[in-house]
Parts: sequence; structure tokens; C-alpha cells
Amino acid sequence: KQWYQRRVAITAGGHIPKSFQEKEMRSFFEQFGDILKLRLSRSKKTAQSKGYAFILFEDADVAKIAADTMNNYILCGRVLKCQFIPMNKVHKDTFKGSGREFRSIDWQAKSKRAHNRIKTIEEHQKSVKRLLKSDKKRRLRIAALGIDYEFPGYALTASKSSRITFDSPEAED
Repeated sequence: KQWYQRRVAITAGGHIPKSFQEKEMRSFFEQFGDILKLRLSRSKKTAQSKGYAFILFEDADVAKIAADTMNNYILCGRVLKCQFIPMNKVHKDTFKGSGREFRSIDWQAKSKRAHNRIKTIEEHQKSVKRLLKSDKKRRLRIAALGIDYEFPGYALTASKSSRITFDSPEAED
């Protein structure tokens, strides 16, 4: 049977200090009884704790005692809020991903790799076309204002793009 089909109980905790991680929570709440699952909610962007957690106890009485005891308990300078949640109010995906360690994603490095990757010929042609179109629009606006101004713009440098280099099949022979 799945955990949500058995007679187990959940205690939810809020206002959890940021420094209080899964390992510390498990060792702290095990003083009340056996913990089947523990899920500390985390931000996907920063991997820091969002400040609330769900703890699955094997016995409903133990969960009620833990919730009553730890409610309004001062932990690391914060007032901990705990409450007992009956099993009929719990969603079955509450503990999804609780068995694995949370890995943070380096979003900045991922974005940098995507931005700096070498573009395909089609992508390069599309960006050149877009730049030439905006260059032409700019020239028309300057001419409409009655300003006689000549500048090389992007049209001159578009043919000499040094960023994209592709080897031709004849060069390999």
C-alpha cells in the first residue's frame, strides 16, 4: 500500500529557520517517534528552504503530540508553527521527491552556456536578417528627419562575421 492509503499521520511545520535542513529536522523530530517521510519545501531557483515542511509519522497519536508540542516553539530565534493534518486532507503528491537529495541548478551558468553557444547557419542568417531590417528602419527614420548622415551600419559588417566559422567538406580532403 502507498503511504496515503495507510493509517499514518502528518505534521506540517511553518516558520522553519533557513539553517534548519532535512538532516537536522529528521534528528530533531525523531524524538517523538518514527518518521516515514520528511519533505522540506525548497525554492527551485535558489535551493534555499521556503520555511515550511511536512513530516509523515507512522502513528497519528505521535503526530498530534509532535504538532502540539512544537507549535509556538522557539527554534533558532523563530517561532515554529506546527499543526496536525488528517490524512483525508493530504494530497498524494505532498511527499513527491522527498526521498532524494535536492540539487540546486546553477541557472546563471546554464543561461550563459545557452547564450554563448555557437549558432547554426539558420539561426545566424535569421539574426543577420533581423539586424539588417532594424538598420534599414533606422536609416529611414534618420532620412525622414531630414538629416543627411551616412554610416556603415550593420550592412557592411554582416558579410564579415567573424563569430561563425564552418569548415567546408573540401578543406578536409
